[in-house]
Order: sequence, then C-alpha cells, then structure tokens
Amino acid sequence: MTHVDHFLAEPTTHLPARRTGSIRRTSHVDMITHVDGTLELRGAASDPGGAVSCRALVRSLRDRVLTTLELDPDVARSEELLGLVVGRGFRAVVDDLCEPATLPWVVLSELPIAALLSGYASLYTGEYPSPLPDAMVAGFPVDICAGWAAPGSFMMQIRSTRDMPTPSGPAVPAGDLNASWHPMPPLAPGSMRRQRLLSRDGNAVWAMFRDSYAPPEGPVTVLHEYTLTATLTDDERIASCVAVPKVLPWTECPQAAASAGRLVGRSVSELRAMVKEELVGTSTCTHLNDLLSSLAQLDHLVESPRAAQGR
Repeated sequence: MTHVDHFLAEPTTHLPARRTGSIRRTSHVDMITHVDGTLELRGAASDPGGAVSCRALVRSLRDRVLTTLELDPDVARSEELLGLVVGRGFRAVVDDLCEPATLPWVVLSELPIAALLSGYASLYTGEYPSPLPDAMVAGFPVDICAGWAAPGSFMMQIRSTRDMPTPSGPAVPAGDLNASWHPMPPLAPGSMRRQRLLSRDGNAVWAMFRDSYAPPEGPVTVLHEYTLTATLTDDERIASCVAVPKVLPWTECPQAAASAGRLVGRSVSELRAMVKEELVGTSTCTHLNDLLSSLAQLDHLVESPRAAQGR
C-alpha cells in the first residue's frame, strides 16, 4: 500500500451566511464495517419539515445484500427492500416506495453510494493485496470518471507499481461545519461518513458534500469534497451552476468540475435523469454527479408564503 497526498486539499471551513426564510436540508450516512464483515449504515436527513433516521445492515461488501432495515418513521412496504443488493437498481425500487426528494427517499437513496464508498475503509486498512492480481486490475472501472481515466495518474501508478495507491487527505478543519447539520454522533474509528447540505434562498442555491474517514488513530480526514453554487429561473430551470472542487485525490479529478455547467437550461425535475444519462465518462466525477442530482430536491425546498412575506 502506497500512501499518496491528495492533489487538492482545501476543505471548506465555513458556510455562506443564511437569510431569514432560506431553507436548508442536511443528511449524513455513516459506514461502519464490523469484524464479521457486516456493513452497518446509519444515517439521517432533516429539513424544516421534519427528520428521518435509518439503520441498515448489509451482509458483506462482497455481495451487498440488505439484511436489516430500520426507519424512523417507517415507510410503507419498506420490507420489500430486504434481500436486495444495495447497488445498481436499488434506487429504482426506492423510487417506487417513496415519493422522490422526500426525506425517507433521501436516506434510502444514499445507501447504495454509501455501500460503494465503504470500500475505501478497506483500502486504508491495507486489505488490498500487493502486488495486485491481474484479474483485479482488469476489473477496475477504467474511464468511469476523470480520476479513473486510463491515462490518468491513478491508473498509471497502478499499472507501474501493481500496488493500490492510498490517498491521504487533509484533516477535518478546526471549527468544523457540523454545527450546521442535524445532530450527528462522533465518527467511530475505522468508519466513514458522507454528509450533504442543500440550501435554497429564493432562486439562489448553495450545496456541498463531504466524505470523511476516521483512522484508528489520529484526526478524521477528508477524502472528497465539493461545493456548488446555482441559480434558478422563476420556472425552476437552472440559470447557472458552478461546482468548486475542495478536496480530491488525483491530479485529473478537478477537471470534472466544468461538467456542472451542462445543467444550465435544464428543469429541476429532469436533473436526475439528465445526470444519469448524459454526465458519463472522463469529463465527469461520480461523486460530483451525486451532488448535481441532489438539485432535483429543490422542488421540495420551497419557502412558505408566510416565510417569504417576513423576509
């Protein structure tokens, strides 16, 4: 295992000031791998309309089968998710169970990306073989995003060393942002967290996500982070959209930020489908795409007439 310093390491230290009447939605999911290989996913989402919490158990990282699901408050037919692979196709079932962009939908839709991200914990603990077997290298999702581009620094290092490079991110800054989120427990050693924030002030939008890792010893570090600023037209179309990379591991990763501009002119309601179908390949970032897709929730973050009058 070869440790490599992050190419970009400038985590956010403060959030933009809020105005009266703005609406903020926060979410998080913690990824905890137990000694028997079970993956536990604990998360929550909150906005002025309420809060939802979730605890899920995935049998193992290898098969990602959902064995336990606890929601508070519960969702009708949620038991239909048990036995499913928490991966491709899982979100389509969630769409059928929950109204998209509602808080239960937010926490359940986060489970597949959390199951995928949890593999980074195995990377940090040195569980990847060295040298890497040819079959494993051949199975990597090459060209899926800017960081995994075939001629990029990440894949070039793997091919030249047959070792899995492990990115060493910056420590979470002092005076962290967590006071702006709903209550979250301390991140347990060896576990990971994805947290998101989406804020709407009229037609102005600010959003961010952060992936962090708590090593067995030492400070919690940031693995990925993006912020995003957007504006909407009165008919709920994207008038501008700028993504700012804050923490990214590989040299080529920040090039994906420009893909956010491709949302301009699209309606909020079509963003999920548009991002999934059109933002693919080495000009994009899978993690940024999740942030861009989250803008589809803006239809549910509309201030009440009473709040608007009080501004």
